[in-house]
Amino acid sequence: MKVPYQPKTLRQIASVHGTPTYVYFEEIIRDRCRKLKDKVSLLPHKLLYAMKANYNPAILKIICEEGIGIDAVSIGELELAKRVGFAPEDVLYSANSITDEEMHTAASYGSLFNIGELYRLARFGEAFPGTDVCIRLNPKVGAGHHEYVVTAGEKSKFGIPMEYLPEALEIAAKHRLKIIGIHQHIGSGILDIADLWSAVEVLLEAAPNFPDLTFINFGGGLGIPYRIGEASFDYDGFQQVLIPRIKEWSEVLPQQLAFWFEPGRYFVAEAGTLLTEVTMLKQNGIGSRTFAGTNSGQNHLIRPMFYNAYHEIFNLSNPTGILYNYDVTGNICESGDRFAKDRPIQEIRVNDILAILDAGAYGYAMSSLYNLRPFPEEVLVRKTGEVEVVRKRVSPTALIDQLLSETTD
Repeated sequence: MKVPYQPKTLRQIASVHGTPTYVYFEEIIRDRCRKLKDKVSLLPHKLLYAMKANYNPAILKIICEEGIGIDAVSIGELELAKRVGFAPEDVLYSANSITDEEMHTAASYGSLFNIGELYRLARFGEAFPGTDVCIRLNPKVGAGHHEYVVTAGEKSKFGIPMEYLPEALEIAAKHRLKIIGIHQHIGSGILDIADLWSAVEVLLEAAPNFPDLTFINFGGGLGIPYRIGEASFDYDGFQQVLIPRIKEWSEVLPQQLAFWFEPGRYFVAEAGTLLTEVTMLKQNGIGSRTFAGTNSGQNHLIRPMFYNAYHEIFNLSNPTGILYNYDVTGNICESGDRFAKDRPIQEIRVNDILAILDAGAYGYAMSSLYNLRPFPEEVLVRKTGEVEVVRKRVSPTALIDQLLSETTD
C-alpha cells in the first residue's frame, strides 16, 4: 500500500481545515520541474506546463518561478497565465474547435498559435497573413491510460493527419504564414518510451518540409505510477536513449532546432491528495460488500468514474489497521459515484479521514457543482511547512447566493 507524503501534516490539515480538501505540496512540484529540466538538458529545449491539469494560481506561480511556460487551451487559460505573470512568448495557445471570435480574442494576447485543423489554419491565415504559427500534426500513433485520453491516431479529433501535410503547406504559402513549430501530443498517462519515440520519429522525419522551423514540440502525456508496484515512466530511458536519439537527428537537420515538451500530470499529480471524511458504513446483507460513504464524490474527483482510474486510498485515522475490503463511495446521487471498488484498506470507521493519493492532476480542474455541492477547499504546503489556503471553501448558502445573482434580475 502506498503511504501518503507527510501523513502527519495531512491529519493536521484535516483537523484544522476540515474536509473535503485538496492538499498540494510545493516541494514535490518544484522537484518534478527540476528533474525534468535535468532529463532534457542535453538538448536545446523549452518546457511548458499543461495548465488543464491543475490551474490553481498558487501552483501556476510555482511553475512560473521554475522557468517553465504554459500550454493553454482556452481564452480563460490565456487570461489566467497573463495575470499570474507568464510572458506571452512563454505561452503556446493550442485550442481546438474554436470560433473566429475566439481566434481574434486569443490573438490579442500575443502568444503563438498551435493549429491542428486545415480549416482553422486557413481562417487564421486570412485574418493574420504573414504571421508565425505552429501546427499540430497527427502522427497516426496514439497511446494513453484510457481510450478517452488517446489524442492521436485515426480515431482522434486532434491534429492534421500526415497525409494532409501538402495541403497545410499550401495554405501556409498562400497566406505567407511562417510555420516555425510543429507539434504532436499522442495521449495522456504514457509509461513506455517506445510509444513516444514512434511519434517523435514521425515529426523528426517531417521537419525538413518546414524551412522556417525553429522548434519541434513533442507534447506531454508522461505518466506516473498510480498503483503500488506499477512501473513509472522510464525517465532513465527517456534521458539515456530517447533524448540522445533526438540529438542525433537534430545534428543532420538543415537548421538548429529547440525541442519542446509540455507535461501536465507529471508536474502536479503526485503533489496532490484529496482528504475526505467517512460519513457512513453499510452492508446490503450479511456477508455482502461494505460501503464506506464519504463527504466527497465524483464532483470533486471524477477520474475513477470517468476513466475507471485507480487512486490509492489510505486511512489516515487508522494507518496500522487490519486490511478489509471496501467500496469507497461519494455523496452524489449516482450509482457510479465511487472512488474504489472492493479495495483493501485499513479498517474504516465513521469519521475516519481518508487520503486519496496522486490527485493533483485532473482532480479539482475537472470538478463540478453537480447536486449543488460546493467545491472543496485547496491548501498548499510550502517548503517551509507553512500551510496556506489557496482556494477557500464556499458554503452552500454562498453558492446559492452566487447562483441566484447570476440567474435573476
